[in-house]
Amino acid sequence: MIYNPKYYDGTHLKQLSPRLTAFKTYRMKDGTIIGLFQGSRGGNPQIDFVLKALFPGADKKASPPKHTFWVVDLLLKIREYPTDVREIVQYYIDFYERCSPFLNVQERDSYELQTVSYIASKYAHIEQANTPSIDYVATVVELFCKNEKLTPGAYMYRNMLFALRDYIDGKCHYIDVLQAAQPGYK
Repeated sequence: MIYNPKYYDGTHLKQLSPRLTAFKTYRMKDGTIIGLFQGSRGGNPQIDFVLKALFPGADKKASPPKHTFWVVDLLLKIREYPTDVREIVQYYIDFYERCSPFLNVQERDSYELQTVSYIASKYAHIEQANTPSIDYVATVVELFCKNEKLTPGAYMYRNMLFALRDYIDGKCHYIDVLQAAQPGYK
């Protein structure tokens, strides 16, 4: 696959301004590259991280994936695979409830994804053309769960998962799900 060499050197994702190299880089089966960079927000800024994604293409730029990317992907899959998508969402609600924040930088930097291989294997059949791969969705969801746990009282990410489940269960409108995916929405 071809990537913009300004952002990917074949091993690590790069950030241009300020110039940084990801402390962790993951490659998805569809070729998407996800990198973790030092963040500065939340209840424990030294452990915070920023996720950036780079999609294949010589002119593509690395940028933080918006929550709506994975939310819309799952919404698109609901019509054909409602039971499977509900299982994935419930799996991550349960993961969110039991996961704990990173305790220090070393733990964060050496973290190995816990859910992705299971989800990517069990739900490979729900892959759809021209949408993010299921391992991309699982990676983003797992990492955002861990990151939100760094800030006591944070709820946005958790609420998105509940809104998705409520939509699948017929308890809310899809607009409610999209609104829950917007920063600052309460």
